Amino acid sequence: MAYYCGECAVWVGSSDVDRYGRRWCAYSRRYEESNQNTYGCRGFVYNGRTVLTKICEILHEPTEQLFEAYDAVKESFAAPEHMEWLSAYCNLGPKIADRLDADVQRNEMADMLMKDYIQPAYMLWKDGKNEESALTYKQMVACLAQKYCCE
Repeated sequence: MAYYCGECAVWVGSSDVDRYGRRWCAYSRRYEESNQNTYGCRGFVYNGRTVLTKICEILHEPTEQLFEAYDAVKESFAAPEHMEWLSAYCNLGPKIADRLDADVQRNEMADMLMKDYIQPAYMLWKDGKNEESALTYKQMVACLAQKYCCE
């Protein structure tokens, strides 16, 4: 099970522990407390949802089930080999959300994103296909980054 310091996933079995029991955070580049649900770095979990939050806000959709699916997929996908992408997304997500919100066609765009990416990713998660669901989220982010020129 992954533990969050707030801005990166830290694995319980990590050998990179300081003498105080803190674990190395690849995002903040410092040792952090790694107690589950302790958000010492202020924001990975929140920032990781900025695009999804903005889409739901625009469409006036409830977020609870979509957040549950996204968080589960992110946790299973937050392996060390993907940490660089997740960290980059934490910086990119808020920019995308701001540009989506400013788009004159934001309603149409949010509707397309929900139908083409969010709902399929949710259904993949429900079917236990976390890798495929994660890939769908990554494709959505790549599409948005290209559209809003913030790669």
